[in-house]
Amino acid sequence: MKKWISLSAALIIIIIAFLVLKPKISNNYYQKGQIYTDSAKYDVAAKYYSKALKFNKKNINALLNRANAYYQLEQELNALADFNKLLELDTENFEGYFGRSLLFIRQDDLKNALSDLNMALDLDKENPDVFYFLAYVRSSLNEYDLALEYLNEAIQLDSVYAEAYHQRGIVKANLGDLEGSVEDFNKAIELDKNNLDAYQRRVKFRIDKDDYKGAIADYDAIIKLDANNQDAYYQRGYFKLQTQDFEGALADFDKAIEINPNDAKSYKKRGNAKAALLKYDDALSDYDKAIDLNKSDYEPYFRKGLVYMHKSDNQKAIINFNLAVKYKNDYFESYYLRGVAKAMQQKYEESIKDFNLTLKYNKNYYDAYLGRAVSLGILEKYQESLADYDIYLSNVNDNGSAFLNRGVSRININDYEGGCEDFTKALELGVKQAQDMLNMYCKSTKNN
Repeated sequence: MKKWISLSAALIIIIIAFLVLKPKISNNYYQKGQIYTDSAKYDVAAKYYSKALKFNKKNINALLNRANAYYQLEQELNALADFNKLLELDTENFEGYFGRSLLFIRQDDLKNALSDLNMALDLDKENPDVFYFLAYVRSSLNEYDLALEYLNEAIQLDSVYAEAYHQRGIVKANLGDLEGSVEDFNKAIELDKNNLDAYQRRVKFRIDKDDYKGAIADYDAIIKLDANNQDAYYQRGYFKLQTQDFEGALADFDKAIEINPNDAKSYKKRGNAKAALLKYDDALSDYDKAIDLNKSDYEPYFRKGLVYMHKSDNQKAIINFNLAVKYKNDYFESYYLRGVAKAMQQKYEESIKDFNLTLKYNKNYYDAYLGRAVSLGILEKYQESLADYDIYLSNVNDNGSAFLNRGVSRININDYEGGCEDFTKALELGVKQAQDMLNMYCKSTKNN
């Protein structure tokens, strides 16, 4: 009997010891889980937190951290179950509400996210992260004024909160405050030089302001952060074209094509860079490649037409302008240049038809009035020619050659006074040939 009593007592002592040790064992597993969490090995960390909870189901810290580990592992159902259990055990757990709100945001469950964030805010009104994510949710709901208020609070609590400045820049842009938006993107970049999205958003503002050098600087930073960003090379090349850095543009389009050999637009723009560098045959090769990749794109045909005009091959230019208007029947620039090419072939009647088409699709394309005026003048239709010269020169008053030509048309209808006025104006604008016309037709005019 005494033996059984002794065994029972020993068993009770062991049970009591085990119960006493359980929290310590649970905590030991929890601490191991923390080590793996710090190393971002969330799958291993979750296993240790599970062991900790096996020994103590109410280990709040283990439950919270396992929920966060599941969140990082994108095991959303497991994470939600842990957050729910945690908040059953502790209804005032700030990190529980905050962590679950992030999970709801990931699931695009904005209503529940907002509810949890408001609970978190009730528990801690000095936490800038809560204000930041409240703003994020309000912004996602297009409630930009409220979002701005929350971001102002976040930044007041943490003046070096780079992401808050970034998000506020986005919100201000949506509210139409572009200047304020850029100021916030500038601050976000100042605080975090690796904020790729801030550069990408700021560059849009620079483009709207025609700040091409600023845009190039931002794309420099983007490429530094993402060396294989094909679009960044393309965009930087495009803006180098705008600033006439043709060699730099060529290098960027080379890189864009290296990253993506099937990007038609990069071949087009590289062709433009080569044409600007007078590498006409190379430019034609790039336009042909762009056409191979997208046969219905009208722009490469137009660009080929331009190159052929520079090469004085007007017939091939016309063929390509024909193709350009085939794919874009209101392409007034193509009609205009086709008209110029036909005029250079001395096909003046046909050129007039193309200038008519140009003006059909864009009545304010004043070069077409000038082109038509020249062709009409050569065909000795002086009155019609003068009407076009008048329209052109009332809108473009610094073209000395146009004044000279209108003067000739005026002389041809015996309007010597008007002709001499035009020759005088042409001479003022630097057209030396006008002096000969003044000497010939304007004897009473005082000449140098």
